[in-house]
Amino acid sequence: MQSLTVAASSLEVAQGLSDALSGFHPEIVGSEDEGYQVRVSLAGGDGQIIAILDALERHVTERHAPARVQFDGRSYVLHPE
Repeated sequence: MQSLTVAASSLEVAQGLSDALSGFHPEIVGSEDEGYQVRVSLAGGDGQIIAILDALERHVTERHAPARVQFDGRSYVLHPE
């Protein structure tokens, strides 16, 4: 199953991302030493991906900080609007 992963610089940032993506059942993975990531499994097709990206865009715009996203083997940076 595909997943979308967002890098987090700290556990606090990961928890904020997880809260923003709570409707998509996110999972926080990693550790203080390795760094944290928030992972969302994708099973809902394109509509789900768009909804996740919309929620993530709202979150980074509110925080005024970009997010690093990995999807389908590629990395992207989502900037605040």
